[in-house]
Amino acid sequence: MSRIIMDATGKRYLLEDPVPLTQAPRNIQLATKSKPWKNYWRMLGTVILAFILIWFGLSSVIAGLIYQEVAITGLGAICSLIPLPFLIILHRPKLVHVRMATPDPSGENHHPLPEGGSLKTPKRTIFHRFVITDDSTLDMPPLGQVWGAFIAILVIGVMLSIPLVLSLASGDEDFLSIVYILSFIPVLLLSIAAFSIPVFAWWATSSKIIGLPTRRRDAESWMIAGMASALPALIVNSFIFPRILPSGLSFDIEMALTAAISAPIGEEIFKLLAICLFLPSIRNAKKGFQVGFTVGLGFALIENLAYILGSAFGGAPSLTLTALMRGIGSIPAHGLWTGISGFGLGYFSQTTDADKRMKWMINRFSINSVDYAENLGFDIDGDGDYSGFDDFRPTFEEIMAKDEVESNWKLIDNKTGKAIDAAGVEAIEVSNSLVTSWDAANLRKEDGFRILPPKNVLACLGIAIGGHAFWNGTLVSIEKLGELIGLGWGGVFMLNLAWVSILIIVLLILARGILKGVRSLPSA
Repeated sequence: MSRIIMDATGKRYLLEDPVPLTQAPRNIQLATKSKPWKNYWRMLGTVILAFILIWFGLSSVIAGLIYQEVAITGLGAICSLIPLPFLIILHRPKLVHVRMATPDPSGENHHPLPEGGSLKTPKRTIFHRFVITDDSTLDMPPLGQVWGAFIAILVIGVMLSIPLVLSLASGDEDFLSIVYILSFIPVLLLSIAAFSIPVFAWWATSSKIIGLPTRRRDAESWMIAGMASALPALIVNSFIFPRILPSGLSFDIEMALTAAISAPIGEEIFKLLAICLFLPSIRNAKKGFQVGFTVGLGFALIENLAYILGSAFGGAPSLTLTALMRGIGSIPAHGLWTGISGFGLGYFSQTTDADKRMKWMINRFSINSVDYAENLGFDIDGDGDYSGFDDFRPTFEEIMAKDEVESNWKLIDNKTGKAIDAAGVEAIEVSNSLVTSWDAANLRKEDGFRILPPKNVLACLGIAIGGHAFWNGTLVSIEKLGELIGLGWGGVFMLNLAWVSILIIVLLILARGILKGVRSLPSA
């Protein structure tokens, strides 16, 4: 509609309408300021809300229904509803309104804006406006910062442990109580950072090694899916598996069997199902491993919160030891096992075009849903009629022939204003010069060994379950072994610590080899 204004002298002016919104150009390149720690705080809030939703909300509802406790069911329903609006606010879709002025002699110098006022350009320009989804690149903190923060947490934990250890050695219970009370709040605050920092450190490390540019909203979706997979795994471990076991087993035996059998099978299957949610975007084995590794870190993030909060009640020594063991061992193990499953799924997609076939199924389902709803008398697309889906209907061949176009976003350094590479993306110079066999041998030696998982989904899932079961089973068995051979508390602790150290060393060697092997694969 035309806009007419009147000035103080009574003159009337007809304001030109802003140019209408148009389709975004395909080759446009956008930039956003680099704020790496913003992702950390958003995901930190997400996991705390998800923990409340899963552990205190949905699991309490299920427990209340099973044991027919109305009070527990009601409390669980309240805890389920409270986090939902905050989760929606944190992860609501973000749109970007782009205004683009292109120099053109046939253009104008003034362009009216929809919010009022106008844009003045020194040269004649043609003005375009369009709205696109915020597909900015995943911006992770530098490796030195996140690993430095993790080391700082461990150092502070050790310093807080000294007064508690000295009070235990003195045998003075009153002094011990005072030290514990005074250190509880710092330990609790430390635990909030201890549970999340190592997960983000491994996230940044895997992104750097794999070297795939990733959209932030995609990466966050993968991690949230990993958190969500913790709920069915919790149901299986807490409610279903104990009912399958024979009656009369002691609590310790039930816990050992749950750790060695139920947890590896249930958790790895549900994490694989979480990866399957993103099958339309998994084009190859390299992408599948990246999605799987991130899903595993999301599962570890919410599981880590439960372990760290439990250890915080044991004081700073317990918290520090738990943070070290899970930060260096359990967290990358979750990422690695699920990454292997994702690798198998990615190879399946690469060889069968499963990603495009899934897109075709989703596209057809969406179109048919609109057709069905409009046949019932609902104007879904808002075009004033009930003729069904009126936009372009791609054929199966068009879907299969269409390649996914990644959004072209750049990160801008806040201080220098210059473009920076996305986390994990390195500029590689290719040289055509010849190298001697001695040079080639040195290059291979520096590159190190590489490991690639099998090219089969079930085989990869079997490796994930087997590795998880071996990790959990041997940790339980080594503790029982120490008790059987008559070792005291200190002996059992040292034996357990020694075996954990061996597991972690082997895991890190395997993780490095697999990550480098995955990096060597083509991205397309």
